[in-house]
Amino acid sequence: MSEVSEMPDRELLSLEAAAEFLYVSKSTMYRLLTQGKLHGMKAGKQWRFRREDLVAYMQRGPAALALDNLPIEVLDAELAALGDELVAAGTSTAESDDPSLAGEAGKVRQLVRRMVWLLHALGGSDIHLEPVWEAGQEYVRLRLRVDGVLRDVRHLPLALGEPLVLEWKQQAGLSLDEQSRPQDGSARFTFGGTLIPVRVSIVPTLYGERVAVRDIPTRVPTLDELGLADSPLKEWVLRPHGLLLITGPGGSGKATTRAACVRELTNRGLNIMAAEDQVEYVFPPEVAQLKVEGFTPAEAVRAILKQDPDVIIIGELRGDPQLAQAAALHAELGHLVLACLHAYDSISTLYDFLEWGVKRSLLVDNVIGIVNQHLLLKLCPACRREQAPEADLLAEVRKAATQGGYHVPDAAVFHAPVGCDGCHEGYAGRLALQECFTFTPALKAAFLRGAPREELTALAREEGQLSSFAVGVRKAAEGVTSLEEVMRRLPH
Repeated sequence: MSEVSEMPDRELLSLEAAAEFLYVSKSTMYRLLTQGKLHGMKAGKQWRFRREDLVAYMQRGPAALALDNLPIEVLDAELAALGDELVAAGTSTAESDDPSLAGEAGKVRQLVRRMVWLLHALGGSDIHLEPVWEAGQEYVRLRLRVDGVLRDVRHLPLALGEPLVLEWKQQAGLSLDEQSRPQDGSARFTFGGTLIPVRVSIVPTLYGERVAVRDIPTRVPTLDELGLADSPLKEWVLRPHGLLLITGPGGSGKATTRAACVRELTNRGLNIMAAEDQVEYVFPPEVAQLKVEGFTPAEAVRAILKQDPDVIIIGELRGDPQLAQAAALHAELGHLVLACLHAYDSISTLYDFLEWGVKRSLLVDNVIGIVNQHLLLKLCPACRREQAPEADLLAEVRKAATQGGYHVPDAAVFHAPVGCDGCHEGYAGRLALQECFTFTPALKAAFLRGAPREELTALAREEGQLSSFAVGVRKAAEGVTSLEEVMRRLPH
């Protein structure tokens, strides 16, 4: 709002004329003025409006249009609250904001930018925006996944839900009108010299649309940086040909470990090609990433074969028999094939391939190794404390660990989380725990003669290949993680 200065009256519209111009009532005009969503000027007791301000209001965009019933002060308050979260995370709005953004639509976009930058500052992986109705209160819950744990950040007014969903749709190039079907796409945010690409998924729920955003890292870590310096992957991935499988449950870091394996192969003069229906990492320029749209991953792998590849990267096999057969066949043809698969142990993966029609001999001859990975929280070394497990629990742990190939030392000391200023509830970061399988002569013979999974598993333990639970108990005995975390996260 401002006073009329030297602008001639003929260039201004009265309140009645402005209301007619916008096709709204006079009471709506007063509400928009009170909320700060429309700019006007006072001439005595009369309101006057510039035509360009009215046109700008009409052209605000879908996110701003959805804010009609929300005072601008509420949006400002949420921006300030996220600004405080950025400061607490060691950064600031100067790093996150785009100074060119203005008006309601600009503020909604700024709010989204602050969410993305906060995720980056915290080293998180996902943003979740979900409408919640409970006990007489309604709100949009903003949560970030950091170190594998979803953390509540803010309860936003429910009226902000639709504008935020529309803004995410616009950023990801999705249909603004579609509200009854799932949609997914991608968006790219630039903060100074930092590019942050994300994958956006939107699904309808009982109380409104829900948004999940996954960060797509542009920097690929090394195996050493992942704490996998002693993993057999460092040797396996340098084999000239064969099938290397990285398995694990959802959210176990399979794609990150596979990306680190790919990094080990760059700068070696190899033709590396990737076929993924969902891009999890932006690989270095030495890796050609196919855009798998309008055709299947299996068709993409067959097309790659005509591109003279040395290394073929496959996303999740996802129970696709054609893709599994193509992966095994291309390994047989002399290529190194890296693929991910959802599984809770390494050995069951072999029997999944059998069900998909892959011959035992093809697996025995070409499987370099299978890694089954789980992510466990690491104890904070500054505040952890010794804790003696209850006798019954320790007996159960010893039995299951022994079956997995690890004998718990009698003098083993376990620790529990405490919590301090340098950690989150007693934990600091995560570790990638791996169960590794590779064919030995004895395991090859057993598998070829048709040994069932239980027999092959028992033989692998005799050969010194530990189960995930056994590896986890060993890490707990070393004080790296807690026994509680092992019991909660690992099958036993």
